[in-house]
Amino acid sequence: MECFYDGGLKFSCTGCRYCCGVEPGYVFLTRDDAERLASHIGICLDEFIKVYCRKVPMGSISYISLLEKEHNDCIFLDDNGCSVYEARPIQCMTYPFWASILESRQTWKEEATSCPGIGKGRLYTREEIDSMVKLKEGVEPMVVNNRD
Repeated sequence: MECFYDGGLKFSCTGCRYCCGVEPGYVFLTRDDAERLASHIGICLDEFIKVYCRKVPMGSISYISLLEKEHNDCIFLDDNGCSVYEARPIQCMTYPFWASILESRQTWKEEATSCPGIGKGRLYTREEIDSMVKLKEGVEPMVVNNRD
């Protein structure tokens, strides 16, 4: 099946940090993400969730998302960038290669209006892009009971 990125897409993070803040949003964590981050910081999972996360109600369950600081910045964004970059969540690792952004050439171009790294730098092959889409799509956010 032919798609607009058969020949690959260029992307290189410029460090602008727009995807890490500016607008409100969610960084939903998988259980593996949360455990990896907790280990990276050196605390237990329960403490990590209490200090760095928030519950996002979705009906009878809630997903776990990273907290945001003032001005909608990620809790782990500091003056030097991502303070947990080596352990960052899958959602962050795979940006901008998300299915919603890759829906069409138009959605890719629209994302480029807020991400200066789109269209520049390294050429990712279709196989690499599809692999990142599968990685993000193949995991479920961590769920907690709303009574917790």
